[in-house]
Amino acid sequence: MAIFRKFNTGFTLIEIMAAISVMAIGVLGVFSLVPMIVSTGAENTDRFTASQLALEGLEIVRNIRDSNWLEQSTNPANLWNEGLTSCASGCEADYTALQSIDPTLTAYGAGRYLKMDSQGFFNYASGADTKFKRKVTITSGTDVLSISVAVEWSKKYPALVLEEKLYDWR
Repeated sequence: MAIFRKFNTGFTLIEIMAAISVMAIGVLGVFSLVPMIVSTGAENTDRFTASQLALEGLEIVRNIRDSNWLEQSTNPANLWNEGLTSCASGCEADYTALQSIDPTLTAYGAGRYLKMDSQGFFNYASGADTKFKRKVTITSGTDVLSISVAVEWSKKYPALVLEEKLYDWR
């Protein structure tokens, strides 16, 4: 008499359910990361733009100081910090305002946002409003200017602030 053995070569229903559950948890974990990655990418883009706008604010102040130095060679009565001493409570600055004959910083307007023109340049005169505000604050010493440029873009994140000191080294 022969003995027949039955071999189980397939998967049971419980094994299939366990495999599907593990795969579902893995897929849901990956999909839950997508919104976080998108928001982090947008935050990093805004932070990078804010840092470049702050650097531009510092460059504008440097340009005014350098122009004053150049004018001193032809007009010794011109001071190295002319036009930079009235920003203790804050000023606005953009390169379109510097293209005039006598570049000056304008008083800070708390509600004014920077605009972006059709060529992608930031300014206060024309274009679509952006979410960025830039405030340049300058405090004067004897031979030093302490410059602080703050760029705000969201109530969720603190303003990005760059600080620098400029000296009269002539």
